[in-house]
Amino acid sequence: MSMRYHRLMPGLALVLAMTGCATLDRESCLSADWQLIGFNDGVAGREASRLEQHRDACSEYGVVPRMDQYLQGYDRGVRRYCTAANGYRQARAGKAPGTVCHAEQQQEFARGFELGTKAHQQVARLESARHELSILISEQRADLRERDDKREQLIMEGISSDTRAFLLSEIDELEHEIRLRNLQIKQQQQAVRMETRYLQDLEADLRKQL
Repeated sequence: MSMRYHRLMPGLALVLAMTGCATLDRESCLSADWQLIGFNDGVAGREASRLEQHRDACSEYGVVPRMDQYLQGYDRGVRRYCTAANGYRQARAGKAPGTVCHAEQQQEFARGFELGTKAHQQVARLESARHELSILISEQRADLRERDDKREQLIMEGISSDTRAFLLSEIDELEHEIRLRNLQIKQQQQAVRMETRYLQDLEADLRKQL
């Protein structure tokens, strides 16, 4: 176990008495592999103080966490978390950076996180372009349905000449909107394709820098 986590043990022993969320169920507590649990917490970027929550969850089953085993696994998990590649993944997914990396690990994690932030920004632009396209398509479908409904009304029996003229005018306006929106949809589809290609090229370049 590293000296860093050895120094954490007295503090953790103190906070184990505090209450926390139920992080483990009965079966998990009774069959607990504390090294694996520690590893999973570390690789997820959780603080080592999460052990207190495990202790609270398992106390009603008479199970006390093995702190030494937990911290051994946690140390390994944190080393896996605090890499440039994982920093990239965390940032690309829009997650906040963890605070578990110590000095020599933080530099690598931060380097990957900075690159991942660039990818995330482009992902956001692509999602925005796709959202705008989705709105245009939904509006187009609504106008097409409305136009078709008005065409159905035109062939109804007993329709007055004034009503017919009004419907024809509304249909003309709708068809004008539909034609304009068709152009907008084509332009937005092109924008989505461009943003997609740019994201692919950007990520290929960013991953080379990891």
